[in-house]
Amino acid sequence: MIQYVQIEDVHVNTKKLNKLSAAKIRQYARQYDAGDEFPPIQVLANGTFYVIRDGRHRYQAQLACNYRMIAVEVIN
Repeated sequence: MIQYVQIEDVHVNTKKLNKLSAAKIRQYARQYDAGDEFPPIQVLANGTFYVIRDGRHRYQAQLACNYRMIAVEVIN
């Protein structure tokens, strides 16, 4: 199910942040700024917040673009 949530309600495993490509995040941020669309980030619901399963680069790019709400797909 796709829904829009506040970006601060989405959490990423900090251990996995070290493996992200800064170049890919910058590229995605440029594309978001240009109006390109991406698939929603896949998350697991965990009480009052969501944990990213797929889409860490897209999430970081949206953070860089100062998004307040993002599209997520809640998976089981």
